[in-house]
Amino acid sequence: MDGFSEIGVFVRVVEARGFTRAGQSLGLTASGVSRVLSRLEARLGVRLLDRTTRSLGLTAEGAAYYERCTHILRELEDANLALASVRATPRGRVRVDAPTILGRFLFAPALPQFLERYADLAMDLTVRDHVIDPIAEGIDIVVRMAALQESELVHKKIGAVRMPTVASPDYLRRRGRPTHPSDLRRHETIGFLAGGLPIPYRFRGGNEPINVPPSSRLHSNSVDAIRHAAVAGLGITQLMDVHVRNDIAAGRLEVVLDDHEAPPRLVHALFAREKAAMPKVRVCLEFLTDCLRSGEREPAKGKRGRRRSRPT
Repeated sequence: MDGFSEIGVFVRVVEARGFTRAGQSLGLTASGVSRVLSRLEARLGVRLLDRTTRSLGLTAEGAAYYERCTHILRELEDANLALASVRATPRGRVRVDAPTILGRFLFAPALPQFLERYADLAMDLTVRDHVIDPIAEGIDIVVRMAALQESELVHKKIGAVRMPTVASPDYLRRRGRPTHPSDLRRHETIGFLAGGLPIPYRFRGGNEPINVPPSSRLHSNSVDAIRHAAVAGLGITQLMDVHVRNDIAAGRLEVVLDDHEAPPRLVHALFAREKAAMPKVRVCLEFLTDCLRSGEREPAKGKRGRRRSRPT
């Protein structure tokens, strides 16, 4: 019997409060258990147990050793369970909460193939854009693009979403094509509202990002309203690639300022630490990551149009 097995016997003796009951659970005789404990004490050079004909108790050294041993055995059990979980077949219902635009345009279209692959898995996909308490609502995975706050949940980056700057061909014919983010101050823009305030447009600008506040006739917290306004020629805007990809491909919108493309929006998954090893959560995280990766592989492409000078 190796040293690790001797530790297991020692812990079982303490928990069973005797050699006989410990032996019965371990498949050993009481004398066999006693010999194991004697070998352990001899190897450590310290007495762990006070033995009398009527009682069995821990010495001070034995009590400290018992606490450390139980912690080690719990860690080993957790590691074994985690390994078994990784190899197990994903099954059960996984509950996911995601931003509306990602749920509609990236996750939902790929769900049938995902569920076909995992026949024993079911999913509840909720799409919404406000803060929730995932523990209270029983959500397994929360997907978020907003700034992350301090939380006991695990935060895992699962991808990023491009933010092209776009306008309709009609608008660009009328007003000209901007060649630098600073040109937007002389253009009509369509701004996105967050918390009642318009969000500045962000662009890459060498060592530091460039922020341009929108000067808009229209602000909205609805990406659909902003997209419709842009297609109708009301002005220039920034939207997520997944929302305007089809419009760009069809020529209803054109990408501008692509040399200064906005920094991508990072996407994170939040989940309880104890759920990380669950097969259903693991494969779902892989699914969400693959969806975002596929979006990155298919950036918005379409007619850029000829560069025009700004009207004077």
